[in-house]
Amino acid sequence: MNKKLSVLTVIGLGALMAVNIHPALAEKCARLLAVRAGADRVVELQRTDPSWEGTWYWYVGSNNDATNLTGVTALGLLEAFRDVRDPVYKEASKNAADFILEHLGLSATGTQHHMRCTAPDVVFLHKLSKFTHYPYYRYRATVEWYNLTTFWPTAGDLDALFRSIDRRSVWDIAFYLEAAHFSGDTVWADGAAEILADYDDTFYYGTDTWWYALNIAGAIRALVGCGYYNEYRNEVTYFLNELIGLIDKENGINESIQDTAYAVLAFRTVRRPMQKYGHTLACWLARQQVESGGWLEGGSEYPEVNGEAVRALASTIGCNITLKGSKTALAMKGLREGMQSREIAFPFNGDGR
Repeated sequence: MNKKLSVLTVIGLGALMAVNIHPALAEKCARLLAVRAGADRVVELQRTDPSWEGTWYWYVGSNNDATNLTGVTALGLLEAFRDVRDPVYKEASKNAADFILEHLGLSATGTQHHMRCTAPDVVFLHKLSKFTHYPYYRYRATVEWYNLTTFWPTAGDLDALFRSIDRRSVWDIAFYLEAAHFSGDTVWADGAAEILADYDDTFYYGTDTWWYALNIAGAIRALVGCGYYNEYRNEVTYFLNELIGLIDKENGINESIQDTAYAVLAFRTVRRPMQKYGHTLACWLARQQVESGGWLEGGSEYPEVNGEAVRALASTIGCNITLKGSKTALAMKGLREGMQSREIAFPFNGDGR
């Protein structure tokens, strides 16, 4: 761990041991320390060069410009700010929003920036508007959402595109559902929810795809978080059982930071009786944090994955939605056999796969 994290950990956990704090509270404090160190790392990696200030490179050591990582990474800063209340995280979140507002979507400048925001960008702006009480973020988020619908007027259109390019990612469609929901587009959201809930669709939910864990976690988060649980109760329960079956206490979900982070977010959206699974996986995430304060995925450090890990860890400290009436199998079934090796998921912006 970095010096700051090491000192905080030694002081914080030492103090907890000295006063014989309950183990559950000690775990929560350890997670909070990891959130601070991780959020600090995300801020440290945020770009400051002209025309790219506020966003991030693909991975540490890369000089490749990326236009689809801003919102998905900055969502971690927002969650950290909600729990830690460090104004640095709020300012960094606003810097990320400025990049989206000034260079992406309808404000795209030149060929180096993109004419479409991503769905996570839209979700991020909506959430930032709520945290800052600044309505312009919400307004632009809604405008950018309807700009996206000029390319894919219905959820079925996006689904058809994904099938044509073999992008087996309900994880993306879950973000689009959230973006539509927050923007008030109930017709688009309803169509997306129907696609997410179809667990017999082997294109998205076949275990032969490396997207599998991300897909079922995304489906849970979006269906529950956007109010579709009562309509798709059985489907959500099925997905929860599947996600529980992927848990390995020693290896998280598939030994993947990203898979595990989104599983935590899924469990925490449901809360009780899924809370313990979210906490178990969050503790695994905290143990994987490296000296820089970030995380390694496949040997590389990705700012996006750092933000996703911070968002997941912070979600176990704050409060989310409580789901009532959910009954799931509690057995840990281990890793799914036959799943493909893990890659990194980047938000879809309409280009390539």
